[in-house]
Amino acid sequence: MIPNYENTVAHMQAIGQIPYEEQEQKAFVKWLRVQRIRHIHVANERMASVQYKKKLKALGTYAGFPDLMIFLPHRILYVEMKRADKKVSKVSLEQKEWIEFLNMLDEGSARVCYGSGEAIDFVMSELK
Repeated sequence: MIPNYENTVAHMQAIGQIPYEEQEQKAFVKWLRVQRIRHIHVANERMASVQYKKKLKALGTYAGFPDLMIFLPHRILYVEMKRADKKVSKVSLEQKEWIEFLNMLDEGSARVCYGSGEAIDFVMSELK
């Protein structure tokens, strides 16, 4: 099925709109799937009931952990996805701390990516 062009990141960029983080992440995940690159979304969004947040915390969820883990040969990438325009994309203190910590690990690399294009470039640079 062909997606409705009006709902794509390309269309939003063409008409001068800034795609939302969710739209950027969907575009990036679609690319990962086409490339057959294994990945997982870490579901730690803050939009949940207080009761559910308490349950997630008890199960080991931490605020600020990157949105995606991408599994490459001999390497794990961590991507914190943001909107392409840095002026409307805020990185929290917890996110900065996780990125710094994950970059200290030998087998991983973490980055805040502003838009799906930057995330794709990050993965491509690690595949070389």
